[in-house]
Amino acid sequence: MPGPTPTDPSPAAASAATAAQAPPTAQPVLTRPWPPPGSWAAEHWVRRSPAASRTVLLLVGAVAAVGASVLPLDRPGVGWTVAALGVATALLTAGGRVRADWRWLLLGAALMTVPTLRAAHWLTALCVLGACVAVALSVTGGRTVRELVFGVVVLWAGAVRALPWASAGLRALRRGGSRVRVLRTVALGLLVLVVFGSLLASADAAFADLFEALIPQLDLAAGVRWVWVFAVLGLVVLGGCYLLDSPAGLPEPASGPAGRRAAVVEWAGPVGVLVLLFTGFVAVQLRVLFGGGEHVLRTTGLTYAEYARGGFWQLLVVTVLTLAVVGIAARVAPRETAVERGWLRALLGGLVVLTLVIVASALVRMWTYQQTYGFTVLRLQVEVVELWLGLVCLLVLVAGARLRAGWLPGAVLVSALLAVFGVGLLDPERFVAERNVARYAETGNLDLVYLSRLSPDAVPALAELPEYQWACVLNGHREALSASYGPAETVTGWNLGRARAREVLAGTDPASFPHCRPAR
Repeated sequence: MPGPTPTDPSPAAASAATAAQAPPTAQPVLTRPWPPPGSWAAEHWVRRSPAASRTVLLLVGAVAAVGASVLPLDRPGVGWTVAALGVATALLTAGGRVRADWRWLLLGAALMTVPTLRAAHWLTALCVLGACVAVALSVTGGRTVRELVFGVVVLWAGAVRALPWASAGLRALRRGGSRVRVLRTVALGLLVLVVFGSLLASADAAFADLFEALIPQLDLAAGVRWVWVFAVLGLVVLGGCYLLDSPAGLPEPASGPAGRRAAVVEWAGPVGVLVLLFTGFVAVQLRVLFGGGEHVLRTTGLTYAEYARGGFWQLLVVTVLTLAVVGIAARVAPRETAVERGWLRALLGGLVVLTLVIVASALVRMWTYQQTYGFTVLRLQVEVVELWLGLVCLLVLVAGARLRAGWLPGAVLVSALLAVFGVGLLDPERFVAERNVARYAETGNLDLVYLSRLSPDAVPALAELPEYQWACVLNGHREALSASYGPAETVTGWNLGRARAREVLAGTDPASFPHCRPAR
């Protein structure tokens, strides 16, 4: 008697049986709890190398040690340039899946030459910030605004992600042989010597004399500063090397329905009204825009301050808002047909050209104001910003003529960094001092209090003042220079601006003119 006929398996059961017989699919293994599986970081930031190589570890340690030894945190000096060159060299030679972009590194290194040339602290801070942006983009790249912002931010996240990567590399070195054990022993011995020796020296004067005789330049504050700078520079270089080995991908924006392009009348109407408004403003107020001092003298009740200072800020805001309008209009305007492209070029091009006239007007107003009330660093800074906005307008004009703006965000950022570098080459505080000295020769008005607060960069220009004014200002600079930087420059803290100031002050006698005529 035949046995029972087996029933046909269901589709679900068949699929389960097939899956059970199939070999398991290899899944990505995450050796660290972060990033969690399925997260954006796990998908777009996958580690390629299991551990940092010996070359990377040596580069990180060498650059961080040299930078910590030469970087003068309390002053602009040549040490900033040396440390920056070390970071650039490490990123160029580290290798990885991608190579660092030498153009961004060159721009960052150029910015970091300014602390060697100029003594103004605000200028050094601005150049360090710009160099950090350039270094980040050298390892991440990017063209759009979204990619550039991501590239600047991701370097520091890469430094955190690189810590377990470096730790794995150190464990591999530890298993490498006796040389690593010797280096580790020496490093731990130096650490014990620095920490405990400094503490004991600060606790007993007799032991401090003996300790300083053996190691004369060792102190706790310098040791803490060295460790802090070593850690920061090491993280920067390590994060850059990690991103070169394991590039971080920017996730694509969420897909959705394509944005609707506005009809020509929808965007051309508001932009056309703005073009007409700008045209009327330039045409009717042409003599007001460029009349300068003569217009002010002819206009009843209008002072230089009302003409220049107030008008400048309004025109600056107009320039920024106009660039925003151009960006929005270019994004929503259709460009499929020749007529649509013609309207886009004509209206936005005309608007940008009129904006350039307004930029020129704002610069004339501020220049007139400075000639009347004196030159200051802040007024020079806002003039540079206005000039940069004018350059951005020209870049927008070129992008509009070509109807291609993929290169525009990067060009705007590069122009901003080049503007900072240009200001450093200009020597702004010396320029301000020279203009005030020339104005004093013409009008007899001088703000000695403000000039005495400038950095040592201004000293060579201030030496051109008459003796009864010269002594008052330079004696103040002499005291400030000695109190802040000491009687002489250190090797790593040497700075061209301070060196020139010391050279000028060395040829003067502080007691020759103990009194000065008060400023008007």
